Amino acid sequence: MPTSLDLPAVPPPAPAGHPRRDRALVAACALVLLLAVGFDPLFGVQAHFENRTLAAWPAWQEWPPQRDWFARVDAAFADRFAGRNALIAFQHAVVVLGLHSSPVQNVLLGRDDWLYFLGEDGRSLDRFVRGTLPIGAAEIDALARELERRRRFLAARGIAYVVTIAPDKSTLYPEHLPAWVRPVAGPTPLDRATEALKRNPALRFVDLRAPLRAAKASEQVYYRTDSHWNYLGATVAYGALMREVRNALGAERLPQIAPVERPPFVRGVDRYRGDLSRMLGVPFRYVEDDLAPLAKVLGDPSRRCARRIDEGRDLGFEFYACARAPPLRAVVLRDSMAIPLIPMLSENFRRVVYVSSRRLDPGLVDRERPDIVIDEFVERSLTASAAFPTPEVPAP
Repeated sequence: MPTSLDLPAVPPPAPAGHPRRDRALVAACALVLLLAVGFDPLFGVQAHFENRTLAAWPAWQEWPPQRDWFARVDAAFADRFAGRNALIAFQHAVVVLGLHSSPVQNVLLGRDDWLYFLGEDGRSLDRFVRGTLPIGAAEIDALARELERRRRFLAARGIAYVVTIAPDKSTLYPEHLPAWVRPVAGPTPLDRATEALKRNPALRFVDLRAPLRAAKASEQVYYRTDSHWNYLGATVAYGALMREVRNALGAERLPQIAPVERPPFVRGVDRYRGDLSRMLGVPFRYVEDDLAPLAKVLGDPSRRCARRIDEGRDLGFEFYACARAPPLRAVVLRDSMAIPLIPMLSENFRRVVYVSSRRLDPGLVDRERPDIVIDEFVERSLTASAAFPTPEVPAP
């Protein structure tokens, strides 16, 4: 009589055809995986929803493979399987159109079809508008000290220095934020930083809020669907900035500020889908009139003197030269807010280099020997410059 301790009967051997079936199944799965990657050009797989580059394939010759080799293979494959964009677009469309919510953490849906960028970590609204993630006095003081350190470093070399902060869209257009957003009671971090910088009479600081608000009364100066000001807003900032640059250099060295032209607008033709619209993954939903198309300015270089002379060789640097400009050299520390400023600023200098960095590089300054350094950064990176202190390097 069998007992509970008896071993179960040994199953009969698998039919002879099973190994062939299993090998065929493995081969079919491998083929599907290869096709999923191989068809990615057909499906246009790009990580534009995340506003990032695709994960790179690891080097196949790595042997023995690193500990994270298979994780990197998985990340690269996940970025490239066929239909990825279509699935993401469908999910984003359901969330945005059906639920009127944002499917990405750093884009906020405002009122009247306005979109707001919440910074790379999704917390800039909490820091600079709501005040629920406070910026302390020590951080504001660190910014003021760093900019003064830069001014002293440059002054020791006879170089002028002008600083400006590009306001976030939420500062210029708070009326389109969602109704639940309650601004902080009292001064914002930008208010406090501006007050701290203006207390230093030696520092040439340009507060762009007043001229932008004045221009806003008659025209839209920021894009609804983008995180940046439009070309109209950029021209306002350019005028205020260059007036201070001329004051710093003197009228004899910079007799006049290069004028700017407003590109023509064709209704129904000049339409714009901004970076926030693309990040949401529903660019067909958020589109607006491009009232002063920057693309037309960049697309007609014949109307400008300045030419790019580095041919994009140095990542993070752009060099421009204008033969008929005054014999002045400039270094501009900038972020993406300065992109529409580049064609305007460049007309005023014989040579100018734009640096995509928050750090003032003493070596670059000594190599370029500029007449002026212009320091532009956006409000949401208010405290970033203090993280890259300029060394106390003696004058040459």
